[in-house]
Amino acid sequence: MIAANTSTISMVSSAEQERTCIRPVTNAQKQYLKKRVKNGTFLRTFRNLYSQTEYWQKLYTSERIRHVALSLMDIYPDWKFTVTSGAALLGYDVVEDYDALFVGSKYDSHNTNLQTLPTQIYIRSKTNKSTHDNPQLHRIRATGSEQDATSDDVRIVQTSRKYDGQLITLPHSSDRVSYEIRSHIVDKSTLLFDAANSLSFRAALPIFDSAARDNVNFNNVLEICGRRYGGRRYGERDGGRDGGRDGGSGLVGNGFVDGGVAGFDSNVDPILRLRRLCFFKNGLSENGGESFARGTMIDLGFMVPELQHEFVAPNSRVKYRCDFLWRVSGGGLIVGELDGYDKYFVDSTNSTHANINFNSSLDTQMLRNSYNQAAINRNIDRQAERESVLFREFGVSKIVRFNFADVVGVKNLERKLVEAGVPRIMRVG
Repeated sequence: MIAANTSTISMVSSAEQERTCIRPVTNAQKQYLKKRVKNGTFLRTFRNLYSQTEYWQKLYTSERIRHVALSLMDIYPDWKFTVTSGAALLGYDVVEDYDALFVGSKYDSHNTNLQTLPTQIYIRSKTNKSTHDNPQLHRIRATGSEQDATSDDVRIVQTSRKYDGQLITLPHSSDRVSYEIRSHIVDKSTLLFDAANSLSFRAALPIFDSAARDNVNFNNVLEICGRRYGGRRYGERDGGRDGGRDGGSGLVGNGFVDGGVAGFDSNVDPILRLRRLCFFKNGLSENGGESFARGTMIDLGFMVPELQHEFVAPNSRVKYRCDFLWRVSGGGLIVGELDGYDKYFVDSTNSTHANINFNSSLDTQMLRNSYNQAAINRNIDRQAERESVLFREFGVSKIVRFNFADVVGVKNLERKLVEAGVPRIMRVG
């Protein structure tokens, strides 16, 4: 057991450096990790994959998915990752599909720990669902028409003023992902189609917003998916492990997720679901939380907000940017802010805080470790001053603030928007 202990410690260190999960090989290593899972110091992230509990709970959703997916690549080299799994590997924003995870049970923001939810993995596969599959694994039937993410058939080509009207191709930021990893992901058209038809609208929107920032040509996406998948019938109802989480529409065969599609009605054209997300996507969304919040607002029937609007003070030229803005009848302005606590830890006098990536758990952990109460107090004061300026100089009538738990649970967000006077342009329910 000492040898197992020593070798496992080495595996833990190596896995965390490589940002993957621990994969025990020997029986002694497996037994050692199982004991540590029982005492809570380790947890199982997927079948035969593990991580230290403290390390894992600091990771964001997209980082957890990447850890698991990168580990599974070595075990199943023929798998092609899609939906949230492929999106996370491409560096896109990903939010858990809470509508699927909490189906049949009420979300409780006080007693639900969002950090302990199981990591879902989606693949396109020629193999049907098996009773031996991990419950976290979702298979979508491969049709043979898919490509992998090394494909460049959704690039935007436009004329350039700089180069005398010559056609130029806009780059994909996801091209920075290694060729090897992209070869394990489905092409972007298929990924977006699968996300539209495997997730709730609000959970899929962060992926589509990311694709917009990635210079994806959505006209090409619609054309390609219409050609590949538009004329197909998508299987029969399935009573499998996920069937019923969306009212019983578990669809299988010819390319749909094996265990039921969250929020998906078998009478809805899958291309229409894709088209709706292509219509509402917006590359101005700064992160997955903002995209998820906007998707929730749209689902609730509220007016679609402007994103990242900048108010510029006429004299000082100081800019005040807001997450969401609604222009209501009579010229009123309502500002919406998704509260993230990490921004209050930023110390403008600390050079290491200059280029913080709030989508990186390492960066945000560094922020918290360099805790400075004086800086926090300054940020709180600046926030209050900013709100005062918005009211006084720009005619803002209301500022509505909400956190991520409000969005997940829906009801608090809905109540706050109604109380703030955000117009409802669609009746829901």
